[in-house]
Amino acid sequence: MVKVLFFLKALVSLLFVVMNLPKRNTFSLGITIAVLAAILFSTKAIIIKLSYRYDVDAVSLLLLRMAFAMPFYFVIVIKLSRANLEHWRKVPTRYWLFLAVVSALGYYLSSFLDFSALKFVDAGLARVILFVYPTFVALMTFAFFKERLSRLQLSALVTTYLGLFFVFGRNIQNISLSQSFWMGTTLLLLCAFFFALFLVASQWLIPRFGSASFTSFSMILAAIYVIIHFLSTHDLSQIFHLHHHVYLYGLAIAFFATVIPSYMMNDAIRMIGATRVGILSSIGPVCTILLAYWLLDERMNFEQIVGAALVIAGVTLVGVEKRRQADIDSLQDPIKSGPPALER
Repeated sequence: MVKVLFFLKALVSLLFVVMNLPKRNTFSLGITIAVLAAILFSTKAIIIKLSYRYDVDAVSLLLLRMAFAMPFYFVIVIKLSRANLEHWRKVPTRYWLFLAVVSALGYYLSSFLDFSALKFVDAGLARVILFVYPTFVALMTFAFFKERLSRLQLSALVTTYLGLFFVFGRNIQNISLSQSFWMGTTLLLLCAFFFALFLVASQWLIPRFGSASFTSFSMILAAIYVIIHFLSTHDLSQIFHLHHHVYLYGLAIAFFATVIPSYMMNDAIRMIGATRVGILSSIGPVCTILLAYWLLDERMNFEQIVGAALVIAGVTLVGVEKRRQADIDSLQDPIKSGPPALER
């Protein structure tokens, strides 16, 4: 418990560091913000695993996350409405319906699968497996939009999936959903798939709504889906009878691992560009592995460490090459330039 308290105090201290960063030297500040955002995002799996020590299920914990985060997004929508209300009214109904579907895939379904998987798989391994979602994005854009994959991207994809083979390690000898490892792995791969689908679909919607509006609406809709899910499977009174530590962890997930780093990441992209932010974000799984070792006593064998290194290297190459191509395309046709990757 001493380690956990120290960890939570460190998160608060990190937030104060971010708030008091000097405004000079935009490039250095952008790098610092990107690194800090990646560290904050990496804490989500750790906090979820800590919460599960107090007999809370995935839906209840996800509801707490959404309940604590939703007010922030409501405030953002209210502020944005002053300048965008007339524009929103002109958005055709089909795009609002599409937004509702996309939100269900991204911030609701993929989040639920992520939270559920952490019941079965260690936090460090979970982040490595989930980190492959940019490769799914690359494969989807190739399949749906006929975007050519460069030799570097193909090599990176091979490296990534070779890394997954090492991560699975000795578990490959006995593949069965009855095993907790494979149940968790299946949930994580489904999570990565649906989040990749969400990112691909969002390319049609962000130009219609704007990045901030799209994210805020998506989170609010996802919160509504989570509430419906909870009420259909639980009695409302159950949410008020959880261990007091669970409420603290729910607030931490919402504030430190969702709202704050999402805005930090957007600022970093504005300052140093999406390519550099994508490279710096690759420290996320490493941070999760280190935090899991310290706080959760999780251990990875040598094969899994090699696999994690290959996955991180492969995904980073995929992201860098894809963003480089997007930057080239945006110079030729700004409409074709997709939005920066969103953190789930």
